Amino acid sequence: MSSFLYDFSVLGGDMRQVFLAQLLAESGNSLCCYALPSYPKDVLSEESPMIHRAVSLKEACAHSRTVLFPFPFTQNGSDVSVKEDRCRFSIQSVLDLLQPGQAFFAGCIPPHFQKAAREKGISVYDYSDDPALPVFNSIATAEGAVCEAILHSPFHLHKSQCAVLGFGKCGRSIVSSLKGLSANVSVFTDDVNELAQAFLIADESLPLSALADHVKTFRFVFNTIPAQFIHDNILKNMNRSALIIDIASSPGGVDLETARRLGIPAFHCPGLPGKYAPASSAQYLKDFIQATLY
Repeated sequence: MSSFLYDFSVLGGDMRQVFLAQLLAESGNSLCCYALPSYPKDVLSEESPMIHRAVSLKEACAHSRTVLFPFPFTQNGSDVSVKEDRCRFSIQSVLDLLQPGQAFFAGCIPPHFQKAAREKGISVYDYSDDPALPVFNSIATAEGAVCEAILHSPFHLHKSQCAVLGFGKCGRSIVSSLKGLSANVSVFTDDVNELAQAFLIADESLPLSALADHVKTFRFVFNTIPAQFIHDNILKNMNRSALIIDIASSPGGVDLETARRLGIPAFHCPGLPGKYAPASSAQYLKDFIQATLY
């Protein structure tokens, strides 16, 4: 245990990781940081005696009692999620450097990594296992999706016809945000329970098979389904002035090449909480970490 020089190491990710480091340092914890994205100096002070900038991945991984990686941990299954390519490193290199007795936190950790880490004597905690945190995360996701829609469309959302594909946590939050802006919202899902739940707050709820027949009426389409469902059969029926906002995890749910060919604006927007509400999202992560450790 004498090798654990710091309370926490914060590595990789987006601005959520920067604000998480700030919150932990403000709570009196010693930190080791590595491969964080660029950030304003007034967010995370270079002068703070509580914060050490590691010069290597080994230093950052091996010398803190608790190591904090991003949500999601990896986007391609092999590399840790980082903002800058020059900081890229593999999840295997992390596993090789972790030490018995450490606690490891990240989001959407691959099962094989979890198994191997636990076999090394490391305590593994996945943010996505907390039933409350993804709900809080969906708030920032919904606000970001609405913001992207406003930024990229010349039309207002008020009274516009909007389609939301999927009615999981993020789908529910997007529908709630759109209804708050007086949009007309249709939900498409093949889950019978979701169809019934969507009926309570949306203007209509329909199976996914009905999308192709209705898609021409929509000004905005928000996709949350992590499978490529919006392909040429649907895109060719869309209004060319419509906008698609796809928040599904990579590679997304939209055939972007076909959308571009048809002149339909479509944007794949993963990681919205890190772009639009990183400070609020970091507070949720900190609360989960503290509740787990203490």
